[in-house]
Amino acid sequence: MCSHSDGSLTLWNLRNTTKPFQVTFPHGKIQKDGKKESCKPILKVEYKTSRNSEPFVIFSGGLSYDKAGRRPTLTIMHGKAITVLEMDHPIVEFMVLCDTPYNNEVQEPYAVVVLLEKDLIVVDLTQSNFPVFENPYPMDIHESPVTCTAYFADCPPDIIPILYSIGAKHKKTGYSHKEWPVGGGTWTLGSHTYPEIIITGHADGSIKFWDASAFTLQMLYKLKTSKVFEKPKPGDGRAAELGEEDPFAVQMVSWCPHSRIFCVVGISAHIILYRFSKYEANTQIVSLEVRLQCEPEDIITPSENENNPCFSEQGSYSPQPHHQHPVSPGSRTPDGAKDSVPCLKVRDKMVRVPPGYQSDLVIQLLWVDGEPPQQITSLDINSAYGLLAFGNCNGLAVVDYLQKTVILCISTLDLYGATDPYQRLTRSPRRNRQSTSEHSMRGLSNLYSDSKKRIRTSYQSLTELTDNQQSIDMERSKSPTSELCFQKGKKEKNYPIIYSSYFIVHL
Repeated sequence: MCSHSDGSLTLWNLRNTTKPFQVTFPHGKIQKDGKKESCKPILKVEYKTSRNSEPFVIFSGGLSYDKAGRRPTLTIMHGKAITVLEMDHPIVEFMVLCDTPYNNEVQEPYAVVVLLEKDLIVVDLTQSNFPVFENPYPMDIHESPVTCTAYFADCPPDIIPILYSIGAKHKKTGYSHKEWPVGGGTWTLGSHTYPEIIITGHADGSIKFWDASAFTLQMLYKLKTSKVFEKPKPGDGRAAELGEEDPFAVQMVSWCPHSRIFCVVGISAHIILYRFSKYEANTQIVSLEVRLQCEPEDIITPSENENNPCFSEQGSYSPQPHHQHPVSPGSRTPDGAKDSVPCLKVRDKMVRVPPGYQSDLVIQLLWVDGEPPQQITSLDINSAYGLLAFGNCNGLAVVDYLQKTVILCISTLDLYGATDPYQRLTRSPRRNRQSTSEHSMRGLSNLYSDSKKRIRTSYQSLTELTDNQQSIDMERSKSPTSELCFQKGKKEKNYPIIYSSYFIVHL
């Protein structure tokens, strides 16, 4: 049997090689004008005999050109039945596994191994529906392009068995019940004494937990974040406005292995908080919408602070946090621009979620005056206090995920603006200490000089009083009120002297 570039198969008799005795077009249909429609080339074909049934004809390619963008296919012909298996990736090579390797004997094929560009699959030929074997190797790490990764070491010892048991219930059905037919090669278990987990986020919004404790990665659990949202309509949402093909792509993850709180940041400026549960639940997803955007009145132009841009009056500006705004879907500004609407729509119906990670809270940033929200660049959770903090280039927000409320929402201008009323200039502690000591010594020297002057003045005053005592007595005898004047003069002259002497003694 031979395969040809026009999508045909020819069967030859080795005793008569002048022409093939059978020519078939497996996927070629007869058109209205009686001609066969053109087909793609058949790149490889294998013909295997069976003792109890008709032979198997297995080939790749050969589809018609009537539809563009078709996936790579593997065709299995068994008698009059034709089965087409579509592959997720281009086919590199395939090989049919038989009971005997000799072509002069009845081969009895039982499986076909297909090597793809990013995967390896094995098809069971012993069953009529041709199921695939469950692959024990993690070949599907790039099933969807990886957009973020996170590594966690020294996790709790019970976390891997729990994730594996939950993930085993979510595996796809329809696999062959037989064991993996490919054998050979041995390896030992990993030498690590502590469990390691790698989390990967993908472009389609899926999350995968991998056991990295051994030499090979073993997928433990898979989570789909797209189930939280409604499917976006064509021409709607951030994907249509910004030309993004994957509105659910995972941008960042944060996980606490001890409390099992898990947060996912998406490219559409959304955060999903998950809680782990071993049981199914009927729940309604709570959504918070945050307006984290610089308002036009908050923007400071250079003309406002031309004279002194770094230091402004504290009373001229007071930071105002941007709190959560009640919104209505589809609200727009008078000029038709989007305003106060999220990029995606959260499902508002009661949904039944399986065991594992269950969505508890969704936080979304809103459009502002026709401008989409900026992507979230940082995220952190504190399960001890029940707080979640996130930020982007426009500001920072802190959410209490236990009470489902926004605690703080502040813009970047309020945090780092030149008009910050709590702004403090950076100073060297050593220089400040030195300047303080110098100021103290200078103050002591000035105090000493002033006290010295006061002592000299007091001494001169005492001398003058002693020399002029007789003149004072003569003045007292002249007037009855002279004693009162003397007492006043004595107080005015002697009080500073006694005070200065007392101060110097204690100093």
